[in-house]
Amino acid sequence: ATDIFDKDLKQIRNERWDRAFANPSNATSSKPDHQSQTDMNRKATIVMEHLIQASDVAHTMQHWIVYSKWNKRLFEEMMEAYDAGRMEKDPSTF
Repeated sequence: ATDIFDKDLKQIRNERWDRAFANPSNATSSKPDHQSQTDMNRKATIVMEHLIQASDVAHTMQHWIVYSKWNKRLFEEMMEAYDAGRMEKDPSTF
């Protein structure tokens, strides 16, 4: 989920970023190799989450035709999810 209005998700994502990057690089530490791999995986995961978040917002900066096309597709996808019972709120109401 990339919902930019979800404050809880934003807080969780920021906490994961802090956990991954707050400490100095562990490259010189004496931790076992598997821990270094775990650290790299954690960093890669949170960077990807932030890139997905950025792309979710960046679509609004496209040309109007592209923006309209993708928002129409998003609405249709959300309506299908609502009709199938996978979404609580009717997207035509917000």
